[in-house]
Amino acid sequence: MKILFATDGSEPALAALKSLLDRRGWFAGEFELTVLTTHHVMPFKRAAAWAGHDALKKYYDEEGDAALAPAIAELKARGIAFKAEKRVGEPATTIVAAGVEGGYDLLALGAQGHSAFAHLMLGSIAAKVVAASRIPVLLLR
Repeated sequence: MKILFATDGSEPALAALKSLLDRRGWFAGEFELTVLTTHHVMPFKRAAAWAGHDALKKYYDEEGDAALAPAIAELKARGIAFKAEKRVGEPATTIVAAGVEGGYDLLALGAQGHSAFAHLMLGSIAAKVVAASRIPVLLLR
């Protein structure tokens, strides 16, 4: 089974990953795990143009690495094979697209991300993924 786990690097996301890993017995056989993080596109085109393509790419890479770090540390500590991926775009849409493009059998993510304020302002990424995905979605805490 191919599983795409989406993370934002938050404590709730790490707890969700641990929950998934603790429940590996739910799945028949081994699973292929990819950990994905997404970053919103820089909203200010002029600022992005001023900073330059290379600086913007470096920023996205550093932010992506930071968001993936807790999940990667947990997976390595448990000796679990995985792939890691970073993408830029609206998170819910990007997660669903990555799932389709990669031929994943399951999308997994935490039911709660960074903050209640972000949820209030942006809406729940988890709810958007559930609404948009044709691939089964597993929400974890």
